[in-house]
Amino acid sequence: MSRKVFYIVTLVLLLSSCSAYKYVPEGEYLLRNTSVKTDIPKEDLGNANLKQYLRQTPNTRIFGVFPMSLHLYSLSGKDSTRWINRFLHKIGSAPQVYSDRKRIQSANELQKFAQSKGFVDASVITDVSLKKRKAYVTYNLYGKAPYRLRNFSFHCRDTLIQKIVRSDSIHSLLRPGALFDLDVLDSERQRIASLLQRNGYYNFGKENMHYVADSTKGTNQVDVRLLIRSRVRQQVSDSVYVSSEFSQYKIGRVFFFASYDPINGMQTAGMDSVVHDGYVIYYTKKLKLRPKVLIGNCYVKPGELYNERHVERTYTAFNVLPAINYVDIRFVESKTQPHVLDCLILLAPGKPQSYSLDIEGTNSNGDLGFAGILGYQHKNIFRGSETLKASIKYARETETGSLSDLLKHTSNEVEGNISLRFPKFLFPFIKQEFKQKVRATTEFGFNYNYQRRAEFSRTYSTASVKYNWISRNTRLRQTVDLCDISYIYLPYVSDAFRERYLNSGSILKYSYEDQLLVGCGYSFSLAKQPISKLKDNFTLRFSAETAGNLFYVLSPVFSLSKVDGSYTIGKIKYAQYIRGTVDFSYDKFISKKNNIVFHIGAGMACPYGNSSVVPFEKRFISGGANSVRGWSVRTLGPGTYSYADDIDYMNQSGDIKLDLNIEYRFKMFWRIEGALFADAGNVWTLNEYNTQPGGKFHFSDFYKQMALGYGAGLRFDFTYFLVRFDFGLKAYDPSKIAEGKAWRFANFKWKNDKAFHFAIGYPF
Repeated sequence: MSRKVFYIVTLVLLLSSCSAYKYVPEGEYLLRNTSVKTDIPKEDLGNANLKQYLRQTPNTRIFGVFPMSLHLYSLSGKDSTRWINRFLHKIGSAPQVYSDRKRIQSANELQKFAQSKGFVDASVITDVSLKKRKAYVTYNLYGKAPYRLRNFSFHCRDTLIQKIVRSDSIHSLLRPGALFDLDVLDSERQRIASLLQRNGYYNFGKENMHYVADSTKGTNQVDVRLLIRSRVRQQVSDSVYVSSEFSQYKIGRVFFFASYDPINGMQTAGMDSVVHDGYVIYYTKKLKLRPKVLIGNCYVKPGELYNERHVERTYTAFNVLPAINYVDIRFVESKTQPHVLDCLILLAPGKPQSYSLDIEGTNSNGDLGFAGILGYQHKNIFRGSETLKASIKYARETETGSLSDLLKHTSNEVEGNISLRFPKFLFPFIKQEFKQKVRATTEFGFNYNYQRRAEFSRTYSTASVKYNWISRNTRLRQTVDLCDISYIYLPYVSDAFRERYLNSGSILKYSYEDQLLVGCGYSFSLAKQPISKLKDNFTLRFSAETAGNLFYVLSPVFSLSKVDGSYTIGKIKYAQYIRGTVDFSYDKFISKKNNIVFHIGAGMACPYGNSSVVPFEKRFISGGANSVRGWSVRTLGPGTYSYADDIDYMNQSGDIKLDLNIEYRFKMFWRIEGALFADAGNVWTLNEYNTQPGGKFHFSDFYKQMALGYGAGLRFDFTYFLVRFDFGLKAYDPSKIAEGKAWRFANFKWKNDKAFHFAIGYPF
């Protein structure tokens, strides 16, 4: 350990020894800090991050103290022909040299922003402190009394436009007493333009409206009048313009170009065509998608008024079809009918079939190995953009942990998967109106897994039917598992394993019995992902499932036999339980390169009826890369339970789980991010088991059994995926409570009180 500390100290000293002023010209100043102070309430400024309007900010500092990227840049020499210097320039950041010009620009930007929010008389005073080649700049933004709306009205000479806008005035964004906010004024123009575009006004945009403001009627009060043009000016040649009344457009004919090539453009020569329900479909050689599928995903209907929302929904519908690579929708005015638009839907089909071969390393609870996966995919198996996926996997793992001789062996695993996904609801009682409001899929899945180890062989088979759908705003994703059937079968268990483990009274023995699970479930995911990355966001996930209820009701009716107090079907016990989880994470924005993430995860599984124990696959585990990172996966809990030897790690699961996490994330340099984290959590059982003493949940003292961990991590952001390395340490170990050594600071052991984690993606 002393050698590792030596390397770390050496690196820190090396970076610190590099002068941050190496590339700061003589007589200039390194910008050390900028701050913005204002007397304007945050909510009146839309809770905006004011620093985003500054044209110059200091170099990023880790923890607000150490400018690592600047020091890396300063390590470089001035010879740009040497690769090391170019590399350090790339991953580091040049010093931010204080600029008086940029200070003035920043002050002007802050003033303009405040004025746009209604603080017309806003002013900015800057304080600059120059000390020891460092510059400190403070921007003081004073708002004074804001201007507010006194009255709002609109006018258009076209009585129909006037009527449409007036009928929707309840949704107006402008109300008396509101701030004279230019962003809100612009949003109101966009709202009205969208309203008219949904009512047939194809060529109407927000540029056809302008405001007239009068601030003479009261102190800091504004009367606003929106003037809506009734005529459109169009260019017909280089120097000739014509003016005409805005008119409502209807949809004429709808044409599909189902074999469109984005490179060669739209061509009809040599194409075949078919007319179906009034829609014209052009294609070459063979029509990839059935006419009914094309028409069913098109919301632009002949004879209806032009509606921009229908166009957007059509884009969305075709974009989510796996068989389609590219979508473009165009409108051309009919040459034979006035105020009629013909719709051209250009669809570029993708390659329907693909094969894949993946070789990957595996790490299953410390068992290292490799796996080969052969996959096949067809994105248009029935000419309706149905997706067929099939794969076969072979894995081989070797136990590398310090387990007993019984478990030191090589295991082999073969797994086959096949799924068929339809891009729609396949359910007879769902109304067509609801189907059109959501993007839905129906998926049938089948899986077979065979595992062969020295002590047992095991098969795990599943069959499922599920519905997935996304709401129109794409924030809410929902899944219904209509039916999920699992069958666990153990054709072989060695005598040694049975005697030492399954006959020991461990609840784990239930996972090595033949068992049938038939259940259903529901889950949803709600996410707030703002367009700007400079705002907070959150994600909420929930799931609930239950199994065995129908069988339990029918068992007495059909006089099914019992074994050990549980009903069986063909001598196989079926499980009955209810299980639920909730997961919430909140990402708090601090600055462009710093944020704090809060996370809470909880779950509970309860057996009843035909089961006394929740199936092992449905129990919860703690520790690992996405839980309490001071512990390796499946080495924490339940409760104060302390395992006697390595084999007992398989017992460390429970019926209740709670995770609390906080993580500070910061950009370091190049693609590298850093993180500091603190975790708390554990799992508990609902009942007291002889093989898990101290594991039962008690509301009065469960908080005393919450494990605490802390640590740091490095993340490599490669845009499309993120590689994560986390190093966790134990702070409070509930399994040591009985020994009086729960707090690990004074009892720290390097071998037992640390954990390294490698993962893909953020933990939450």
